Amino acid sequence: MADLKLYYFPTSFFSQKVLLTLFEKEAQFREQVIMIHAGEQNEPWYLKVTPKGTVPALEAQGKVFTDSEDIVTYLDKELDTGIKLIPDLSSKIGQEVDKWRRIFNDLNIAVITYGIVFHPELSQTGMKVSSAMKKGLQSAKEGMRKGSKTLQEKAEKYPEFREEFLAKVSLQTERLAKMENKEVVIQALNELDTLFDQIESTLAETRKEQGVTDSWLLGSRFTMADIFLTILMDRLNFLGLEERYFVTSKRPLANDYYQRVGNRKSVQQNRQKFKKAANLMFVRMLKKTIPAFVGVLGVVISVLYWRARSK
Repeated sequence: MADLKLYYFPTSFFSQKVLLTLFEKEAQFREQVIMIHAGEQNEPWYLKVTPKGTVPALEAQGKVFTDSEDIVTYLDKELDTGIKLIPDLSSKIGQEVDKWRRIFNDLNIAVITYGIVFHPELSQTGMKVSSAMKKGLQSAKEGMRKGSKTLQEKAEKYPEFREEFLAKVSLQTERLAKMENKEVVIQALNELDTLFDQIESTLAETRKEQGVTDSWLLGSRFTMADIFLTILMDRLNFLGLEERYFVTSKRPLANDYYQRVGNRKSVQQNRQKFKKAANLMFVRMLKKTIPAFVGVLGVVISVLYWRARSK
């Protein structure tokens, strides 16, 4: 398999989907974190990687894939590790996986995520964030409100990417209007209730058909449908919405699914990447505010490390 390089940000929903796929496939890959809260996705060097200026992006075999569905499809086809996440469409399970992929892809994850950031009172238990990540999210929220002006300035500064920046202005304006509209966010959350009723029903049907109590969404095989469902449930848990959608008293099978999926090595690896985002944000804030201190701190840490090694 050709060398793989993934550009991503740990808390990006679609980056997580690709990461979990890579971990499930037990793939070897190089990685580069793109600090989207600092606007690195709009820097000229990254726009040369992908003019869309989005994450994730995957470099492989001289090509760059930028749509997460294209990326996971490519990875599942090209990485011959003995693990197949997307069954052939000619099979019944292949058709079911395809159906669920389309259902999940219709979700407006940005509105669900940042709708809670803009309207925290809609969270059941409060967002599960560190103080560093909370500042990062607050910064991202303010950045969205000022984003159109920033992107327009970049369109003037980098005329070779003018069309891409102006397209982003239009998309960001539309998204921001939805995120700030509480009724739109409530509607998206209500639609998730319907979806999780369907998930609970599917889990029950799968258990009945196969006579097992520890199946995944569509059976004993962990598929791309489970990749997306796992990432979605992690996101809702992060947003403090787990009690609304998959608490035991309401949807016991979904809750059992979530508890079991957390034992998978790939899911644990993915969650570790998510947790590291807080550290990345914290380091970025330090570099931005007191760069001299960071340099001194780096030297001190290095000295202490090598002293400990020598002992």
